[in-house]
Amino acid sequence: MIAELSRWVLARCPNARDLTQAELSRYEAKDPIHGWVVPFEYQADRFDLQVVLLRDFPWTMPRVYCTEHFQFMQFPHIEKDGAFCLYPLGTEHNPLNPKGLIWDAIKEATRLIVASYDDAFFNDFADEFDSYWSKTEGGKNVVSLLSPGGASRRVSLWRSTVDYYLADDDTALGSWLRNRFPGNKKDYNFSTATHIALSRPILPSEYPGSGAAIIRFLRELAPEYIGLLEDAAVAADDKFTVSFEGRTDDGPVFFAVEVLPPVKQGMKAVRRPDMVQKGFRPGKVPTHIRMQRLFGGNHIERHETMRADPSWIHGRDTPTVTPLFEKRVLMIGAGSLGSDVALLLAKTGVGTITLVDPEFLDYPNVGRHALGVTQVGTSKAKSLAEKLAGDFPHMRSIKQYAERWQSLFSKRPEVFQNTDLIVSTVGSWVAEGKLNQVARNEADLPPVVYGWAEPFSVAGHAVLIGSKGPCLACGMDRFGAARRAVCEWDIATTRKQPHCGASFQPYGPVSLSGVAALVAKTTTEALLGEVHPGTETVYWASKEEIAGQGGCFTSEFLNCFSNVPEFGGTRKFEWRQKEDCAFCAEA
Repeated sequence: MIAELSRWVLARCPNARDLTQAELSRYEAKDPIHGWVVPFEYQADRFDLQVVLLRDFPWTMPRVYCTEHFQFMQFPHIEKDGAFCLYPLGTEHNPLNPKGLIWDAIKEATRLIVASYDDAFFNDFADEFDSYWSKTEGGKNVVSLLSPGGASRRVSLWRSTVDYYLADDDTALGSWLRNRFPGNKKDYNFSTATHIALSRPILPSEYPGSGAAIIRFLRELAPEYIGLLEDAAVAADDKFTVSFEGRTDDGPVFFAVEVLPPVKQGMKAVRRPDMVQKGFRPGKVPTHIRMQRLFGGNHIERHETMRADPSWIHGRDTPTVTPLFEKRVLMIGAGSLGSDVALLLAKTGVGTITLVDPEFLDYPNVGRHALGVTQVGTSKAKSLAEKLAGDFPHMRSIKQYAERWQSLFSKRPEVFQNTDLIVSTVGSWVAEGKLNQVARNEADLPPVVYGWAEPFSVAGHAVLIGSKGPCLACGMDRFGAARRAVCEWDIATTRKQPHCGASFQPYGPVSLSGVAALVAKTTTEALLGEVHPGTETVYWASKEEIAGQGGCFTSEFLNCFSNVPEFGGTRKFEWRQKEDCAFCAEA
């Protein structure tokens, strides 16, 4: 194949030639098998493109080099080994068209060369900042909890032996660390850092190597914030951290530096004098002198910033994350369905979740619960709260009550009142009928989402009930069975256990996941005002899956459609008020 490709390239590009073995050996680390020099001329300049095929070609794309003209950090879209970065990460290609791959790589390389003649080309350094900025030796990973778009300000900093952590204040940082490292009982010693918002990220030519270089790019991009560094310099006894946020068309980028104190060279560390304080009494160094000494030729370390703020974790800066993070949800039930719903809500970005469940986790629960064997014998509510706090340490609040909701309400009704939404997944008419009655008679209670699965979890329901309009009982019979069921069965839908009155429904986590997603989505829609009270959302699996469990669609459900919904789906229905509803009459 290589011989045929070579003939094709040399015929297509008359001035091209094969790479010599010596030339090919420059790329030995990439395991090359063949390559060509392909000349390209533009505006009287000549560029000798070196097109290299690697061992896995055509399953890997050709690499193109022109190191005499284009080197890493001097031009955008050049990789560390000098190759042109021709395609976005994850771009797929057709390995059955090797000639097309080679020709496309050559065309893309020439396109970049032509673009490099435009000064705007260098703006790509800023737009793709994270591809170029990297920490220096000794630099740290900075875990940032700072939300984007904020003002320049002083922020809280904790330096561990491995990483740095930034947050807006000590309270937020302390809460995150305690959730993230629950076994760590020591007191955290927080310091401060300076966070500066820039109109754009800095370019490689502006990457600082000294304190003076920081002042230089600040004078151009944000001179009004040099005063913040002066304030930091006054308080600095040693190194201090400066965090930056730069705006791009594709969103913000974060980076940080550590300003190291000046030292007198050639002296052992234990004998080095304090070069900031030298010549002045303690605390008497004038600000302008401190600035000259801290932002002179002294070294800096570059840090890499990893965003861990809610807006980035839950939606990569999508607009719905911030309003959800401000919302509060009280969840009644932390069982198989409730635990999955709670986990989905936490992943979606709901900031405050309170769990209420009196039960303990047992081995049969593990197969379809968010918790595992290590939590068997523990309170479901407590262990799930600990899991959510550890997995999402930035959440505003995770609380739990290991008791029945009825007893909690009798003692602390404010827990139910001071929330934006109640979600009940207990699946018991005795418990949920009572909750429905209380919610209809207590004006201070928020709306309630009731979620439940039908047998084998091949269908599920989520109903949003408000203080006015229909109540939950309007759509139920007197035993708490939904009047509009999706499925009906010719077989027993529960299995007995070998002790008095015990039974269970045989379904697994895969089936349950559809119902959990339904309840979680209905909850987020309710929190964002995208669905109104008196709405039922129904999920159903495919006709084939339902039949495989021994069931079929009910005639009432089929009457809702012009075509049989055999492939599964979701649909919203009106939850209609019943004229003779005893609960509504009582309210």
